[in-house]
Amino acid sequence: MAQSWKSNPISISVFNNATLLPPASVTATFNQPIHFGITAAYEFGWKDAPKHKWFQNAGISYMYHRFVYQAIFLNTQGGYRWKINDFSIEGYIQAGYMHAFYLTDRCVMQPDGTYITKQGAGKPQFIVGAGIGFGYDLGKDEHIRRVFLGYDVRMQMQFVKSYVTVLPNGALFIGFQFNLE
Repeated sequence: MAQSWKSNPISISVFNNATLLPPASVTATFNQPIHFGITAAYEFGWKDAPKHKWFQNAGISYMYHRFVYQAIFLNTQGGYRWKINDFSIEGYIQAGYMHAFYLTDRCVMQPDGTYITKQGAGKPQFIVGAGIGFGYDLGKDEHIRRVFLGYDVRMQMQFVKSYVTVLPNGALFIGFQFNLE
């Protein structure tokens, strides 16, 4: 029997992003400039049991990378959540689309050697990655209320074709998951 979409969890989280490989990106989220982001996701479970859950979600995110770009992500994450009483530990992989809107003008070289300034419509990129998370359940199975903390590693491709084709990103996030029933 089909379930109402209101019974599936929705999550809202905020994150800080650092453009470094782990483990440096973990500490950089605390001592580097803030690169703020926000995510909303809708989760649907593949297999849910009292002690574990195989899950997938679909999400949309916004990120502001200070002085460089702002971006919108559309992605999906698939993973496994292990439940220990009211606590949970999860691991997942993800893939998606990112569109970056540059905060500075671009200078484009012309055939005569001069440059003209263009703003452009941004740059499409592909993202892949993995992450881990920890959660605490405040509600019951039918009324989900879950606080979570996680760390995400994403590879942003194709960043700059000529010299940095893959840009690593690490994001530390905190959020709340709930259902509407």
